[in-house]
Amino acid sequence: MFVCSECGATQPVDGHCHADGTRVSAIGEDVLLGTTIGAYRVARLLGIGGMGRVYKGVHPTIGSRVAIKVLSRECTDRRDLVDRFFAEAKAVNLIRHESIVNVLDLAVLPDGRPYIIMEYLDGAPLSSIVEHSVQTRQPLPLGGLARLAVEVLDALGAAHAKGIVHRDLKPDNIFVTPSGRPKVLDFGIAKLSDPGSGGGSTRTGSLLGTPHYMSPEQAAGRVVDHRADIYAIGVILFECATGQKPFVAESLFDLLRKHVEEPAPSPRSIRGDLDANMEQLILCALAKAPDQRFANAQAMSLALQHATAQLPPDQWTPIVGSGTHRAVPSGGWQPTPPSTWAGSRAAPRPSERPLERIGHQSTVSASSGQVHKQAPAKRSRKALWIALAAVALVGGGLTVAVVNRNGERPDTTIAADQPPPPAGDKPEPKVAEPATTVEPVKPPVKPAPGAEDEAESAVASDLTKVTKALPPDLKKQVDDATSAAKQLARTANITAKAAKGGGGDPLPPDPSPPPSGDWVEDRSLTPPSWNPKRVDVAAFVKFAIAEARKAVPDAQLTRIGVTGVTPDGFANLELPTLASQHGDIELRFISPSHSKPDPKTPVGVPVELACEFRVEGDPSGVQIRATFKSRCKERIVPPPRCTAVALWRLALANKAPSNAVANISYYQGSMHGKARFFFDVGFGHDVVFNSVFTDADCP
Repeated sequence: MFVCSECGATQPVDGHCHADGTRVSAIGEDVLLGTTIGAYRVARLLGIGGMGRVYKGVHPTIGSRVAIKVLSRECTDRRDLVDRFFAEAKAVNLIRHESIVNVLDLAVLPDGRPYIIMEYLDGAPLSSIVEHSVQTRQPLPLGGLARLAVEVLDALGAAHAKGIVHRDLKPDNIFVTPSGRPKVLDFGIAKLSDPGSGGGSTRTGSLLGTPHYMSPEQAAGRVVDHRADIYAIGVILFECATGQKPFVAESLFDLLRKHVEEPAPSPRSIRGDLDANMEQLILCALAKAPDQRFANAQAMSLALQHATAQLPPDQWTPIVGSGTHRAVPSGGWQPTPPSTWAGSRAAPRPSERPLERIGHQSTVSASSGQVHKQAPAKRSRKALWIALAAVALVGGGLTVAVVNRNGERPDTTIAADQPPPPAGDKPEPKVAEPATTVEPVKPPVKPAPGAEDEAESAVASDLTKVTKALPPDLKKQVDDATSAAKQLARTANITAKAAKGGGGDPLPPDPSPPPSGDWVEDRSLTPPSWNPKRVDVAAFVKFAIAEARKAVPDAQLTRIGVTGVTPDGFANLELPTLASQHGDIELRFISPSHSKPDPKTPVGVPVELACEFRVEGDPSGVQIRATFKSRCKERIVPPPRCTAVALWRLALANKAPSNAVANISYYQGSMHGKARFFFDVGFGHDVVFNSVFTDADCP
C-alpha cells in the first residue's frame, strides 16, 4: 500500500497520487500512515522523539493540516509518562497564548496509545537557524533576535502567570514561522503547580530537562520555579548571539558542574559587536542564584527592549523560519524596534527634561507595559543600569501589586484562532492603568568626577518622590523591588568592569576562509539495505570509509561513535539517548592535505582550516557533510579490526548485562598512545557497565 504525503490518500500501486499528482511512498512498517485519526488522514511522519512520533494530518474535505503526536507503545505502559504526555495538552490549554503551539484535541487510539492533535507549523526550529548562521558565518541580527526573544518571554510570562514552568526551553523547542513569529513547543515536562502548594516548583531530586540549558538548581536536582526558564532563555540568547553555548564539556557530570559552579564567559569576547548592555542582560539571566536573575519574564523583556532599542537598522533584519534571515516577511515589519517597545520613541527636544516614562497594565504581556526611552547619550554605565534595573523590576512589581490588591488574576493573551473560554468561565476583569510614572534622570554627557554618584542619587530621589504618593502596600512592594534593582546594578557594574578589556573590538576577518570549490559537498548517501532500527555496524563502517575516500582521496579516519548497539552487532538508532531523542552512528575524517595552513600566513595568526568532515546516520537518513569548526589536529586511527559483535563478546565475558544496548566509541585520546574502544551501557550517572578495549583484545 502507498500513501500521498500531501493529502494522506492511499492507493495500492506506486506512482502519483490520483487526487493531487504528488509522488506516493510505500507505507512500510508504519501502520498509522494512511489511516484516519480523529477527522484527519495521517499523511507522513514528521519526526521521532524519545516518547513517540509526530505525524502530519490532513482533513480530507477542507485540506487543513495538523500535527498529530502519538505516544509510543513502550511509554504507554508507564503511567508517569502518560501523565506527562497529557500534561502538555493541559498546560497549553490553560495558557492559551498566540506564541505557544495550539492543542486542538486529545484522545486515545483503539490500541490504547494516547495522542494529541496540534496546529501544523511551517518554518524551522530555532536550533536549525542558529546552526545555519554558524555554518554560513552570518551572525544573527541582534534586533531580530531581541524581537523573537521578547515574544517568547511574553509566552513564558503567560505560562508563569498560570503557575506553569516549562523546564525544557531550548532552541529545538522554539519554532520560527516564515513570518518570523516564534511558537514555543513541548510542554511535556512542564510543571503545573498545585494550587495549594504556593508556587510553581517541582520536587527535589528530579533531573528533567536538556543538560546544556539546565539552570543550576535543575542541574543540582533542587526545587525549581519560573526563574529556571529565565536561565534557559539566557543560555539561548548567549547561543543565538555568539553561535556557541556558554558551557560545554566532555561528560554530563562536568557539564552540570559548570552550570552550578563556573561563571558564564563574556559573550562580547566571542562576538565583538555585542553591546555591553546586551551582554550584561545575558549574564544577569545566567546568574547562579535564582534571586539574582530577573524577577520574572516581564522584567527581562523590558530590560531586553531597553538594551536593544537603539540598535542600527541593519540589526533589525527579521529572523524567519526558512533557515535564513535575509528576506523581509510581510506584515509591515520595519527595520526598527516596534513602536510599543521600551525606549523606541524619538529623543526629546533640548528644552525638555530628559525623562523616561513607565506605564503599567494588568496583563503579563511584556509589550503591554509602555516604556519609552530617549536616544542614548554617553552616560554613566552604573547609572544606566540602576535606572534600567529599577524600571524592569519596579515595572513588574507595580503590575503584580495592582493585580493582587484587587484580588484578580492577570489577563491572558488568547490567539485569534483559539477557542474562547468555556461558557462557565468568568471573563477576567481589566485593571485600570495607574497614572504613576517613574522618571530616572539622565546624567550629563561627559560626567565630571562624582557624577556617577550624583546620577545614582537622582534616580533614587525620583523613585522616593513617586513611592511617597503610593498606598502603603504598594509602597512596600516598590521599595523591595528598588532594593533588588540596586543589587542587580551593582552586580552588573562589577561584571562590566571584569569584562572590560576582554573583548569589544570586532573579530578580525578570517585570513584563511574555507575553500569553496574543492571541499566536501554536503549530500545524502544511500547505504545498502538501510534500516535505522537495525544498522549493521561493521558494514556501515566499511561503507562510510569507502564513501569518504571517494569524496576526499586522502581521507583519514579519526573517530567512530555509535549508540544503541545490541549483542548481535546491529544498532537501533531510533532509541533515545541522553543528548537527543534518537541515536546515531558517526565516522569522522580529516584530510591531511587540507590541514596545512597557507604558507603565506604569518606565524601566530589564527587560521580556520576546512579539513574535517563526517559521515553520519540517524533515523532521518545518512549524509556526508563538512564541519564548520574543523579539528585538524585530531589523531588519525586505523580502520578497526574489531567488530561490534566481537566487542560485545568481550563485554559479556566481563559481566556486562546481556539484555542491554551499548554505546561504542573508537578513537585515540590524549592520555594513551593507541586507538581504543570505549564500551558503555547507560549514560551519565546511569552507566551500569563500562570498559575499554583495543584491537589486540579481539580474538
